[in-house]
Amino acid sequence: MPRLASALFLAVILVGVFLMPEADKARLAALHVYGLIESGETTDASGKPVLLREVLFATPAFERSGENAGVLRLGGVRFIAGPEFGAVDIGIHAELRDAVVRGLRQAASEQEIELDLRGDVLPVVHEQALQLLLRASDDELCLSWCLPGEESQERTFPWSPPGVRSILPPLFAIALALLLRRPVPALFVGVLTGAYILRHQAGDPVLTATARGFADIFGTFFWKELGNSERSMIIGFVVAMLAMVGIVTRNGGIRGIMDKVARLAGTVRSTQFAAYLMGLAVFFDDYANTILVGSTMRPLTDKLRISREKLAYIVDSTAAPVAGISIFSTWIAFEVSTFSAQLPMAGLFPSDGYAVFIDTLPYRFYCIFSLILVAIVTLSGRDLGAMLGAERRARSTGRLVREGGSPMVSDIATTMQPAAGVDIRAHRALIPLAAFIVVTLLEIARGGGAFDMPIARLLSIEGATAVLYGGSGSWPLLAGSSVGLLLAVGLSLLAGLTSDIWQAAWNTLRSMGIAIAILYLAWMLSATCAEVGTAQYLTVSLGDMQFPLFLPVLLFLLSGAVSFSTGSSWGTMSILLPLVVGLSYRLGQQIEIGGAPAGHFLMVISIGAVLEGSIFGDHCSPISDTTVLSSVASASDHIDHVRTQAPYALLCMLVAIVAGYMPCAAFGLHPLIAIALGAALLLATMRLLGRRAADPPAAPPAVLD
Repeated sequence: MPRLASALFLAVILVGVFLMPEADKARLAALHVYGLIESGETTDASGKPVLLREVLFATPAFERSGENAGVLRLGGVRFIAGPEFGAVDIGIHAELRDAVVRGLRQAASEQEIELDLRGDVLPVVHEQALQLLLRASDDELCLSWCLPGEESQERTFPWSPPGVRSILPPLFAIALALLLRRPVPALFVGVLTGAYILRHQAGDPVLTATARGFADIFGTFFWKELGNSERSMIIGFVVAMLAMVGIVTRNGGIRGIMDKVARLAGTVRSTQFAAYLMGLAVFFDDYANTILVGSTMRPLTDKLRISREKLAYIVDSTAAPVAGISIFSTWIAFEVSTFSAQLPMAGLFPSDGYAVFIDTLPYRFYCIFSLILVAIVTLSGRDLGAMLGAERRARSTGRLVREGGSPMVSDIATTMQPAAGVDIRAHRALIPLAAFIVVTLLEIARGGGAFDMPIARLLSIEGATAVLYGGSGSWPLLAGSSVGLLLAVGLSLLAGLTSDIWQAAWNTLRSMGIAIAILYLAWMLSATCAEVGTAQYLTVSLGDMQFPLFLPVLLFLLSGAVSFSTGSSWGTMSILLPLVVGLSYRLGQQIEIGGAPAGHFLMVISIGAVLEGSIFGDHCSPISDTTVLSSVASASDHIDHVRTQAPYALLCMLVAIVAGYMPCAAFGLHPLIAIALGAALLLATMRLLGRRAADPPAAPPAVLD
């Protein structure tokens, strides 16, 4: 029955995909120019590789007014489309200017330049104003620039406008993963589909495109991800953390923690709530949250017959939401950086980004409702849908994973007991875990320049978040987990263990091959989606539905669709947020709320909607790396985790729209009232539809003679 429901759901999605309106190629070209200016590669006069933004900021149109400040004058911006584009709307010139402006501001922000950009709406008439021309065809974009009366420079970039088939790689991967419950072949097919599309677009016939696309999986996409140091450090972090957990399990440390926690959380309800509270406490990074909470709480939840799917849900639905709305996490500076450069379009300064972010917090409905729902579920003991079946299975039979399921960590690791004769001591686990947190935070502080920063700035929100952003990444997690692992080994040696140490680490890691393969395939699929233009296509094809008061809802759904399709919440934010600031502010200025123009209000709530939709889509996507890590940390079957979490994510999504974005945008409802209303709806829904695992199943309807 679940597979039939999944098949019907996916059939509806497939039909919907092919009924989607075709994206306007001219708008796709304009959107692509933003990325070219922000991070596109070209060559200088000597043929040396250089970023396009560096070339543009080296023209006389950019005049420095200080060491990290300058003025750039933007003159005419024109778009010329090839005959294959057909009739092009006259407004495309304004859209191209908007894309160029966003690209220049984002590029200046990344180079830490305080940019005074003149000509963001209308061209500047000046002898040193930059003139831009984009010529677009179905196979290339040619961008040329010059000063008035001077010879132009130009760069040509290969390009193919993404069409409806750009959605097929993630769609095939997600569909096969849910239908087959085998993520590795499903993800592989998704990557192969994307590689085939790229080869076919380049002119290869079907058979050749298939063969060369298959070769590209290993020769291009896998090799690129394998050579990515950030990816390698994430794998190293996961390996070190899980090995550490295996060792502190064997040396009696985890049992010591279990004994202490069991005194306070000796029931199913209190243990689940303890896992939730741990998730709230580790608010500074979602990766650290996921691995730390899942791997340390799993032995206790296993003992109490709490399903692995339930633990994975608690871990996953706490980690990203709490990191996403925390003002002291590795997320905030990234989130601010994606829209702060565009704030001058709304009459603000880029430095106002943190203030705008704080303004969005009351409108972060999905994250808030996700955290509320986890609390309701854990305290009430009520579940619904597939999660209820998983909990009943675990409670009644003791099977923590369904029969035929494939947990992401081996049974040998999850059933490991302390070594014979070793005394049980909680400090053997607490010291390595505390060292992991302390070293990780110290490395973030060091990498972010905290020790060189004036104390007054460090204690400000801007300074602290700048440190978190500058120091965030995979290295602090790897450094912290490595120190924790070494301490676990040392404490085990002091406890008299020798060969047991290495055997415990190996038993924990021996089945990690599948998890690592899934992570790399998910990253490869994300890279494939970027190449074929999945996010750009969805953005343009769905972005025309612009009704000012319903804009937050549409942005929430659009960002959810992009994040679900690409498996990346951060990638979705970086694509959509630069588009939102100017659009939402301009639309909001056309209407009034409380007798005043609603530009700022609509901008704030729209930014919040994109941030929330990105996290929602990530929660539902089986190709998301954080979803994979939640399955790893909890030793759950990955697809079962996705299936059981999805109903809760969808419930929070619906409540966020019905109680949050719609009434707040359309009727001016205060966000605190919306949060209270949403919490009441969640509580009522779980009360009416939720059931406890110990409750008898509902009786079938009586058959009347």
